Amino acid sequence: MKPRIFIGSSSEGLDVANRIKEFFKEDYDCYLWTDNIFKNNESFLETLVKSASLFDFGFMVFSADDELIVRDKHFESARDNVLFEYGLFLGRVGLDRAFVIAQQEAKIPTDLLGITNTRYEVEKDADGKKVATDSLEKGLVKLKKQIDENINLGHLGLLPSTVLAISYFEGFVKLAAEWLTENTPGLEIDGTKYDKGILKIVMPDSLDADIKKSAMLYYKKLGLKETKIDTKQRSYPIHFATKDGEDSLEIYDMPTILTGIDKAIDMYFRVGHIGKKIEQELAEENEMNNFRRVLQLLINEDAFCRECVEII
Repeated sequence: MKPRIFIGSSSEGLDVANRIKEFFKEDYDCYLWTDNIFKNNESFLETLVKSASLFDFGFMVFSADDELIVRDKHFESARDNVLFEYGLFLGRVGLDRAFVIAQQEAKIPTDLLGITNTRYEVEKDADGKKVATDSLEKGLVKLKKQIDENINLGHLGLLPSTVLAISYFEGFVKLAAEWLTENTPGLEIDGTKYDKGILKIVMPDSLDADIKKSAMLYYKKLGLKETKIDTKQRSYPIHFATKDGEDSLEIYDMPTILTGIDKAIDMYFRVGHIGKKIEQELAEENEMNNFRRVLQLLINEDAFCRECVEII
């Protein structure tokens, strides 16, 4: 589940965009504007707005394609549509997730002068074609470090999965971890004593099916037993297993709180058909990835959870 990057450019800047995709592809799923993003039967704006909701980051290549005259002075500038795309992504994903990668000669709009951007130089190859120098990759090293940090800090944006991850953590995970820590060693369930315990959070494969039914089938497949635990707030049903010859309690839980995200996505895309479009699948994956990232960050910040909770 890699974070996603959308890379926009003009046709002239496509070579640079491909080099950016190649640079980031090991750790990120990268999509160029040429990768079947724009649909034939939708308006450009409608498709672009939807696409901006499917990605974690937006990179816009400002290659010096057009000549601009400002107050009798001549400048080289990026295409208007690339500037527009950057503005749209900036509004969708935020200042720390929309980035400009600009040719050194390209004029940056005055409204963006305070925003840090990655610059690259160009030179002519043997055929007289302008190509980016290795200054591009040098700049991308710094950019990758920045977005890696953003991923590690978590994306507390307006995605539904962010709220669900926080609710799931506060309403169950943290309480279950406290219960395990306070009651082990010496915990007894159905006549068996346990000296340690672990909570394993099982992420569903997809949002296609009813997650509650998927959870029931998963627990049944593993042959898990069911009981209740009494936390400081209320009782919770749990499903658990004991490894033969071990004194460790293994609790499994699939976050059924995710149920409903797929319906929200269907409403967003105004679905009037059976089956899923690629954009719907991407949106669901984006929500699943974000839920897991936010949940993992919350687990890492809690002393009890770090010791006895893992996501599988």
